[in-house]
Amino acid sequence: MKEIIREVLQKSDWLDKKIVVAVSGGLDSMVLADILRQLDVHIIIAHCNFGLRGAESEGDEAFVRNWADKHQLVCHVQHFDTPAILAREGGNLQEVARNLRYEWFETLRADSTFDLIATAHHAGDSVETLLINLLKGTGISGLHGILPRQGNIIRPILALNREDIQRWAKEQQLSWREDSSNAKDNYTRNAIRHHLLPAMEQILPGSVENLRKSTERFREAELLYQESIERYRKKLLEQRRSDWYIPLRKLQHCRPLSTILWELLKPFGFSPHQLPDIQQLMHTESGRYVASESYRVIRHREFLVITALATAASTHVLVTDGQCTVDADDFSLQIKKGEWEDSLLNKVKTSGKTSAFIDMARLAFPLTIRPWKTGDYFYPMGMGMKKKKVSRFLIGEKLGIHEKEKVWVLESKGKIVWLIGQRIDERFKLRSSTRQYVQFTLNDR
Repeated sequence: MKEIIREVLQKSDWLDKKIVVAVSGGLDSMVLADILRQLDVHIIIAHCNFGLRGAESEGDEAFVRNWADKHQLVCHVQHFDTPAILAREGGNLQEVARNLRYEWFETLRADSTFDLIATAHHAGDSVETLLINLLKGTGISGLHGILPRQGNIIRPILALNREDIQRWAKEQQLSWREDSSNAKDNYTRNAIRHHLLPAMEQILPGSVENLRKSTERFREAELLYQESIERYRKKLLEQRRSDWYIPLRKLQHCRPLSTILWELLKPFGFSPHQLPDIQQLMHTESGRYVASESYRVIRHREFLVITALATAASTHVLVTDGQCTVDADDFSLQIKKGEWEDSLLNKVKTSGKTSAFIDMARLAFPLTIRPWKTGDYFYPMGMGMKKKKVSRFLIGEKLGIHEKEKVWVLESKGKIVWLIGQRIDERFKLRSSTRQYVQFTLNDR
């Protein structure tokens, strides 16, 4: 078995690396540490004491320290006041403990200038993970089980099953500690280990090993799947400033539609349960949307638009006389003053919506930039001093709900000078009497 692990290490180029070994004192981690020690891998031991099982936790720590001392290995121990952390930050105990130990492992690795972190996950753990993910409905990405390497974390004994590990411990007369919490069924993984896996073996002997082998095939199938999804992502997901547009005409011709749409939306925090509602957007009028915790997908004309939820960070920003640049929520304005010349007329005509040329004599500093609000009105240039509500103007411009939320106004003494990026106010336009002008140029941040 030692030679099997040596081959794993050689193939993965881990044999000559300096490795932090996570050791709880349990059977799996003691076998991992012992095999790596006998292979003369450069290792140090890392043990977490979460203080959750009283004297039992202290016994685990003492056991690991003594084993490391016996074999002249450096042993690092980290204590966590887990109950206090949970009371302060909340969350799930297993998830909090997992985050704490992996953050510390990485800190220890970096501080010790080591290369990798080894954990003692084995074939049974990978099968349990496959079943948990399958039962939760995580899709193909959850079917590969536990990966041999993720970032700096490696699993050298992933190919071994529990019987292999127990045999090594017996042959080497290796001692270990039993964690009493492993005997309880109040964790999903324990319940699967104690009940589902034995039942599977009873119904179909060898099923656990067959599933382990399947995880390797699923891993390869996932690579092909992700390559295909990436092609669809490039074809269908178009970023415009901070939003993403999915053209409905192209999407409707994709097969399998549900799977492709789910993969496009998953990175934005949408759940599988929302997929039917999102697909329904393809057949509704503009303005309807479905929201995740941080994003919405909106039906806007011939697109599904993914946009971040509006935040309360947008307030008021003052523009003082003499400023060259002012920063707002997700854009900035460049400000330039100058003497008016007729030669500039063509520049004004071709400036587009991202620039506004204003008669400086009609401005009163400081100016204000702020998000538009219900009730705002202005006199859009080119409409003959006809008063118009901003809301109605934006509807006429066919802006989607996500675009309207990002429109700001430039104000002078309570009067809208420029609906930024859209239209200036007739009252502030350049005239034949203009002597000085101010140019405001809109830039994305």
